Amino acid sequence: MGISMIKYLGELSSVLLTSSPFNLWRFKRSVERDLPGDEISYTSGRNGLSLTCDSDERINSIFIDSDIFDQALVEIPFLANRGEELDILGKPTKSGTGYRDTILGEYGAWDRFDKENYSIHIEYRPDAARIRRVTLMCTHVVP
Repeated sequence: MGISMIKYLGELSSVLLTSSPFNLWRFKRSVERDLPGDEISYTSGRNGLSLTCDSDERINSIFIDSDIFDQALVEIPFLANRGEELDILGKPTKSGTGYRDTILGEYGAWDRFDKENYSIHIEYRPDAARIRRVTLMCTHVVP
């Protein structure tokens, strides 16, 4: 995965938000107070990037929408098929098959790759084997 994104896990949100090119993007900040600790989110829907942070504003998760996000900022080719992704990242720690939710619609298969200090979760498109979304997570928030 692009080191340029993984390096932000565990950092203060301000580190990412003031770095190029993110300092030029518009982010919406929201706070979820119904959880045991406040969860702070930053979303740039136009650029396909969302962050979730703890109450100290440290980034726990980074969500990347492959349809919108700038491919140059990551090392995984979004157009590669699932087999090619497995060649790049190796054997996944966990995987799941696609399914159809009666309310939310179709979801594609997924793979999770646990590393020493973070995890990479890749969700594939239901209609094709290419990437739909990439989630980077600190190990302490991996479900």
